Order: sequence, then C-alpha cells, then structure tokens
Amino acid sequence: MLELDKIIMPFYLKHFDELTDDKKDIFIRLLASTDLQLFSWFFNRAKSQDVELQMMVEYIQKVQKIIIN
Repeated sequence: MLELDKIIMPFYLKHFDELTDDKKDIFIRLLASTDLQLFSWFFNRAKSQDVELQMMVEYIQKVQKIIIN
C-alpha cells in the first residue's frame, strides 16, 4: 500500500537508526498494524487507541513532512 511505499519505508531508511531503542520497539509494533489501520492513521481518518503508536505516527508525519487536512 501507499503508506508503506511512500511513508514508512523512506522513514525507516532515513531515520530508524536515529531512534532510541524504545522508539524502535514502538516503530516495530506499528508495522504489525493492518494496512487499513496505517492508512487511517497516516491520512488522519482515525487515531490509534495506543498512545505510543499515535505518537509514532505523528512523529513520522512530522519528519516526513506529511500534511493531510
């Protein structure tokens, strides 16, 4: 899906090594989410009920300069 190709993979390649170990664990948990969940979160259709996952989504949106209204 688009979110993996255009958002998650570029983030992983550019920023994963900079994350703390705790944030790396959260990122890995994020990858276990369904495509529909990821799409909903990254395109601001819904928020994750998991606060850590939502914070990671928002961080990725920020560093990848993703602006969705």
